[in-house]
Amino acid sequence: MNLRELRIKRDAFVNTMRSILSAAEDGNRDLTVAERRDFDGLKEKADGINETLRRGQQVSELRADIERPLESPGAGISTTSENGMIYGGNRNTRSGEVRTYKPNEALAQERYTGPGIGAYVRGMVTGKWDSELRTMAEGTLSGGYAVVPSPLSLQVIDLLRNQAQVHRAGATSVAMTSSTLKMARLGSDVTAGWKAENAAMTYSDNSFQQITFVANTLIAGAKISLELIEDSENIDAVVQNSISKALALALDYAALYGSGGAPSPTGIKGQSGVNLTVLGANGYALVDWSKLSAGISTLQQANVQGPLGAIYSARTAGELDNLRDTLGQPMRPTDAVAQMAKFVSNQVPNNLTVGTATTTSDCFIGQWDQCIVGYRNSMTMEISREAADSTGSAFTNAQVWIRAYLRADVQLAHPQAFNVLTGIL
Repeated sequence: MNLRELRIKRDAFVNTMRSILSAAEDGNRDLTVAERRDFDGLKEKADGINETLRRGQQVSELRADIERPLESPGAGISTTSENGMIYGGNRNTRSGEVRTYKPNEALAQERYTGPGIGAYVRGMVTGKWDSELRTMAEGTLSGGYAVVPSPLSLQVIDLLRNQAQVHRAGATSVAMTSSTLKMARLGSDVTAGWKAENAAMTYSDNSFQQITFVANTLIAGAKISLELIEDSENIDAVVQNSISKALALALDYAALYGSGGAPSPTGIKGQSGVNLTVLGANGYALVDWSKLSAGISTLQQANVQGPLGAIYSARTAGELDNLRDTLGQPMRPTDAVAQMAKFVSNQVPNNLTVGTATTTSDCFIGQWDQCIVGYRNSMTMEISREAADSTGSAFTNAQVWIRAYLRADVQLAHPQAFNVLTGIL
């Protein structure tokens, strides 16, 4: 068994241990004798695999030290440092650095490309396993309940990131190794000035601030019939896409409009320091591209020079597409607006109240890599053939129920990099 397969097996053991503890916590009780025996047995197996992985890592590092003189300086490193955050392919962060991920970078350390959630559920139901999934399934709980292994869960969370418009616009991700994560951000621009000999210089005040990510829980669930699982060839894609889409939509709304505090993050519109531009006391109907152009100018005056993007509703997208000049021809956007990436999200509502108007919408313009979504470890996915709620049970209805949850938060590295245009009719 290679190191990758050992990691997969170790993660399955750890997920099962986590579920045993969660069941006890949910019931506000201690572990039963059987649960304690299972937990201790799984821990012993996981510890053994960790020791093997540690030795394998030592061998890899020794080999790298031997081969390094043959490489050119900096070989294999493709990273940059921006705003105190580290971006890049295979660079390890130093002490005090926080590794962030661009939208096209997977959170999973090793990208899993094998069969997905649907195939795993089918294996649990029918006993017909893909060889790689069979390895992952070892160590799951019996009695009609199982925790989906981490590689499959990370496959879904990266699919979620691909579908979330804030990530498509450029929002970065950071992996939270605990329920909270502290990072520094730029509160205001650092100033520079010339000084005379022997004269005191003037320093910038309050240029840097501390932000704290607090993991909030986002959950999605699905009920699938046994017949669908057994008979549908495309069950893999259907399950993964439906769950990831539901979570992506909820994440988009939280990133834009979250009310803040448990259980939701604080969205961009509610974060301190973000520019809020009211287009009209009682709303404003777009007649040209000037309001978007002015919104961009506001950011540029605040020294925001990075690539900008806009997120707005489908209705606003239609209004902009239908802009016409005096000759009835499509109205050309200004150069600044034309260069800006544009994204449509139905999570931007069209029923907001501004003054007497109750059908307004927003347009979020910003440098989106300054929006950071913190993910607490990996997503947890559970499947059960015995779960029940007030309307029925999986066992009675011959179904499999899937519950997926992740813990996340949203923070801004530079709030002044965003401008929310409000009151669009």
